[in-house]
Amino acid sequence: MAKYQIIAATGCPTGIAHTYMAQEALEQAAKEKNITIKVETHGQIGVENELTSEEIQAAEAVIIAADKDVHSERFAGKRVIEVPVSKGIKEASQLIEDALAGKGKILGSTKAINVDALEVKESETKGIGHSIYKNLMNGVSHMLPFVVSGGVLIAISFLWGIYSADPESAQFNQFAATLKEIGGLAMGMMVPILSAYIAEGIAKRPGLVVGFVGGLVASNGGTGFLGGIVSGFLAGYVVLGLGYL
Repeated sequence: MAKYQIIAATGCPTGIAHTYMAQEALEQAAKEKNITIKVETHGQIGVENELTSEEIQAAEAVIIAADKDVHSERFAGKRVIEVPVSKGIKEASQLIEDALAGKGKILGSTKAINVDALEVKESETKGIGHSIYKNLMNGVSHMLPFVVSGGVLIAISFLWGIYSADPESAQFNQFAATLKEIGGLAMGMMVPILSAYIAEGIAKRPGLVVGFVGGLVASNGGTGFLGGIVSGFLAGYVVLGLGYL
């Protein structure tokens, strides 16, 4: 089994472009410095180049360049540098240098290594903002396939006419009506899925169901995306808090 000096995980809300751009940038920067690295990607088709528990244990440092949940709890006890995916693209070389220099924090610790108190405070403040953004984007990334697929099905149904799903119209077509109905159901799942995966990003799997139910309540109550966002964060932090009781 190959041993990697640095391991990394990348992910962006859409899981299409930035995820793989960050992977390429990190791999290229490591190659230029003769450093061995393995980069796990969390794209739209799922996890690729997945890190094994043995590779995680053997690595000297971890870089997380992601705007979505990449299951960072796996890296407990490791020195971790966590940044937005954009920095993984633009500052890959600096991230490699920082990892080799021992910067970052031990996951689960509130104090970063090799930084003074002022930098720690600034890092924690930025960390809270990034955490909120990351959890929100985790919901958005899982919601997007429902938006796209639902929109495509509804658009296809219009090929038979704008009123092809209306039984009272001369344009009515049963197949088109079925497509529009399925597309509408997919679009209707947007808010519950958004809420569910915001909660999952915060409280992991225990928050998923609570967030989903909260999203259904928000959707049926007519509060839309704002209600889904609120219910997702509320569900996630409530479940997370219950875990400390």
